[in-house]
Amino acid sequence: MELVKVENNEIVISQDFINDFKEFQKIKLAMELKAKELKEELKEAMEKTGKKEILLDGFSATYRKGSVRTTIDTKRLKAEQPEIAKQYEKTSEASASVVIKCE
Repeated sequence: MELVKVENNEIVISQDFINDFKEFQKIKLAMELKAKELKEELKEAMEKTGKKEILLDGFSATYRKGSVRTTIDTKRLKAEQPEIAKQYEKTSEASASVVIKCE
């Protein structure tokens, strides 16, 4: 069975596709949360021991201290100084993509 097909110039998405995608999103979220938890635990251990780098059997972790970053408020710049903002605009091409949202 095709998960996605085109019939009469219309895109037909099977229920299996929708179910599989929703399940994938749930698994992905769970994995991202677990990865965040593991990284936080490792970060705390590295801070406690002062280790900056760990190398173990193809696994590596590098500790990076927090920092302060200065950025330009482009929204405000465009609102208050549109002529200056225009001088520094840069156009770049973005690849085509599909955004899927599940509830």
